[in-house]
Amino acid sequence: MNLLRLTKYLLLINFKDFGFLFWTIAYPLVLVTIFMATTANLGSNELSDIDVGVDSQYEYTAVLEEIEFINVQEMTESNARTDLSDEAITGYISSDGSLLVEGSGFEQTVLESVLNQVHQTGTLGVSPENFNYETDFIQTTDMDTEPQVVMFYSTIAMISLYTMFTSMELISSMRPNLSTMGARFSASPFSKSLYILASSLASLVLGLFSSGIVIGFLMIFYQDNLFNNLPATLGIVLAANFAGLGLGYIIGLTPKVNINVKSIFPVVLIVGLAFLAGLMGPGLRGMINQQAPLINQLNPLAHITDSIYRVNLMGNFDGYWMTILYLVGITLVSALITLVALRRKQYDNI
Repeated sequence: MNLLRLTKYLLLINFKDFGFLFWTIAYPLVLVTIFMATTANLGSNELSDIDVGVDSQYEYTAVLEEIEFINVQEMTESNARTDLSDEAITGYISSDGSLLVEGSGFEQTVLESVLNQVHQTGTLGVSPENFNYETDFIQTTDMDTEPQVVMFYSTIAMISLYTMFTSMELISSMRPNLSTMGARFSASPFSKSLYILASSLASLVLGLFSSGIVIGFLMIFYQDNLFNNLPATLGIVLAANFAGLGLGYIIGLTPKVNINVKSIFPVVLIVGLAFLAGLMGPGLRGMINQQAPLINQLNPLAHITDSIYRVNLMGNFDGYWMTILYLVGITLVSALITLVALRRKQYDNI
């Protein structure tokens, strides 16, 4: 049986497996959909107009009316409370300048900041008619995206290592002392190198397919453009899939451990690395980088996430090729260890 035909059969077997379809395709799509739904209103690039109610006796009403993004409406406090409950206005300013809001959010924070600056200027003795209406109350910074996209890039990095599962199962199935299939392989004239090569190729194709589905989903449905440099992104994803194969080989070599127990190892490893790399948000990632920088310096998922972020959002290839080399190094070292471990061995019984 030639390589391509065997690879085809292995691909068909995996596509008929519900567990494979769920964990490698459905689960990542559900995950990024949840992220999209929960971060839809975070970090919007455009500031919408803020509707504000003010007391008729408030002395700085004229100042607020000159601010471009604030819509001022005079009303009583009782009416304002009703509008606040209906979310018709963001806040209400009483005659003494105190701010009344319901809940907290971006618009409430902006309104409070503007109000503080207005009152501070008034405290300096500047009359309302002498206010500088050209003042920028909101300091803007040129950025192409928001920090929450780190979660999407971490998800792609996590999926890129999913080849770990299939390569782990492959090596475990070929160990005579670990499985019936391995015992049969040991006594069979079937080419073991051909089977390993075909299984690795099938695993790589499946991994790239899964990553491609998620990337395509984000390109179509996410509100911003996450992939300004798609070829570079696919390059790092390809290298990550190879690294996943290598790590799976190493886990599969674990002696005297049942395949069902071994399956826990890559789950814990991938989720743990993704968590440290920013899957749950950039806050934890930043804290780890400050307190224990060595962790993410060794974390392949962190390198993948950082590289995807830089090439797509910053047009920066610093560290890109070093990340590729790091992932290739993981693959080669793992493959070498696997080849040595799978050399002909004798067993007292299998």
